[in-house]
Amino acid sequence: MQRSGFTTIEMVIVVVLIGLIAAIGFPKIRQSLDKANVRSARAAVGTLAATARAAAIQRGCPGVIHFLATNATVWVTTNCPTKVDTVSGVQQLGTRFKVTLVATRDSVRYDPRGLSLDNLTTNTVVRLAGSVGSNLDSTVINPLGKVVH
Repeated sequence: MQRSGFTTIEMVIVVVLIGLIAAIGFPKIRQSLDKANVRSARAAVGTLAATARAAAIQRGCPGVIHFLATNATVWVTTNCPTKVDTVSGVQQLGTRFKVTLVATRDSVRYDPRGLSLDNLTTNTVVRLAGSVGSNLDSTVINPLGKVVH
């Protein structure tokens, strides 16, 4: 009489092999996901800077992109004479993408022509770091207010 099926030893060997393969592959997958999160956060900062510039031009009043290191928070406002309006909603990139943010300035202001109001001679750099130490990226806003990555 023949029995079909697997022995306990065969099952243990298969489970151990699957565990080894997962242990080898998981750090690479984690690093790749973290790198993608940092890139996405960089793209979000660039998009929000473009939103601030466009809002200033469309509304005819100053637009501002704000950077706050706490939870990597970024948001856009317009400062019209009658009211201050939050255009983009507050984006908590730390929660959304699991990154940290350090900016050389706390905000960049745009005039109704879409140019920076700050009269700076240096770039504004927003540095983003993921949870894996080697995953770093940055967004650069030149003195005219244009995102140049």
